[in-house]
Amino acid sequence: MLTKKEFSEKIGLKIKQLRVAKGISQAELGRLCLKDRQHIELIENNKVSANVYTLYILSIALNVDIKELFAFDE
Repeated sequence: MLTKKEFSEKIGLKIKQLRVAKGISQAELGRLCLKDRQHIELIENNKVSANVYTLYILSIALNVDIKELFAFDE
């Protein structure tokens, strides 16, 4: 089982991977989620933990099923 820190790190990395793969900047993703670029950066770099609603909004903005955010490579 992952620790909370490990889980947050993996979520942030997954969001960054999906964002980069789709060619979306942090600023653009932030606009799509009604967040600022700095908040996206903080999530991606595990400086803050995203709440469930934010993960839901991020999945919509990234056009992925929310389950994809939790599909970690072990």
